[in-house]
This record gives sequence, structure tokens and C-alpha cells, in this order.
Amino acid sequence: MYLSFPPFRGLGGRYIIYKTMKQSIKAFLKEQLHLENDVIEEFVAEFTEAEYKANDYFLKNGQVCKKIAFIVSGAMYCVYNKNGNDRIDEFSFENDFITDYLGFLTGAPADKDIVCLEDCKLLVIDKASLENLYKKDMRFEHLGRLMAEGLFINWHLKAKSLFLDDAETRYFKLVATKPQLNQRVPQYMIASYLNVSPETISRIRKKTSKKLY
Repeated sequence: MYLSFPPFRGLGGRYIIYKTMKQSIKAFLKEQLHLENDVIEEFVAEFTEAEYKANDYFLKNGQVCKKIAFIVSGAMYCVYNKNGNDRIDEFSFENDFITDYLGFLTGAPADKDIVCLEDCKLLVIDKASLENLYKKDMRFEHLGRLMAEGLFINWHLKAKSLFLDDAETRYFKLVATKPQLNQRVPQYMIASYLNVSPETISRIRKKTSKKLY
């Protein structure tokens, strides 16, 4: 499961490049959550930098998730496997937090994989460090609540769309929230996420292309 906020970009709509990885999360928290500088500094100090290659696993099915990652650069996805068939649950990009939130809260083993789609630079905080922050200052508990609320909202909107929207509507909602998707994610993976065939995605794209000309 992931937590996503509106894309944080600089002038001209481009993603801002920072000299250090931690500068990116500091700017993000200040811009999106309006946190005080001292809270941001203490929170970010608990994160460690990590780099993964494309196809590396951040979490494997059966492992207990004890960490949350903030994506500085790169793309990741969550995937379930049923009877040998993969089912994509989510895509995450820059400025997203990602974890197996159910396992993180309960200690239950993950029933999915979290995999790097591209080379990734991450900032990672472990559960023990986060819980220590919660005990130390109520403002960190407030930050945790905001993250939990964001995760629930994302899950609810996706579940609602799967129940109520047709394939075309689901596709356009996905692209609207993740504009970089078509350039960075293979078509078959988008189809898996939307629970349709790759051919359906092709038809939707062709239909859209005809409307533009």
C-alpha cells in the first residue's frame, strides 16, 4: 500500500532535483503537510538512505514488513501472485510513501511483493524508530495519523472505482493521478492493475488517439 500526495514540482512543472536525498523529503513534508521545521528535521533524521536496482525486492511475500520507504527517485509496484498469475495492486513514484501497511501495523507476514520497477533511491524508516517518535512528541502522532488517513483514502477511492467504473473510466482516472504512468510502466502491467486485458488498454488508447485528431 502506498501514500501519495499531489506531485511536488518546481517551476515549469518539472520535479525538483536536490543535492541530497533528505532535502527532497524535507521540502515535500513542508510543502504538502505544512509541518514545522523542527518536526521535519527530527522526523527526517530517523530515515536512512537506500538504493535498489530495477527488479530488486523491497519486500517479499511471507516477510514481515517493519519499514516504510519514501521514494526520492524511481518507480515501484506491489504485486500479488495467485496460482502463478501476477496481479498488480499499486504503482508508486517520486514523493510516494510505500509499505505493506497491514503487516506494518499487525506484524502479519506480507501476502504480496513490493518490487522496484526502475532503479530507486529511497529514504527508509523502521517501525521501532517511528514508534519512538510517536511516544516522544504528539506532533509525530499527528503526522502518523495524516499518513494513515492518506492510505485509507487512496484504498477507498481505488476500491470504489473498481466497483463502479468501467475500464475506460478507471484507466483515465489512473492516468490523471499518475501522468508519468504510460511512459514508465509497461502496458501489460497497467492492464493487470486495472484487471483488464492488454488488448483493452490498446483499444482505449486508440480511441483516445482518434478523438485528438
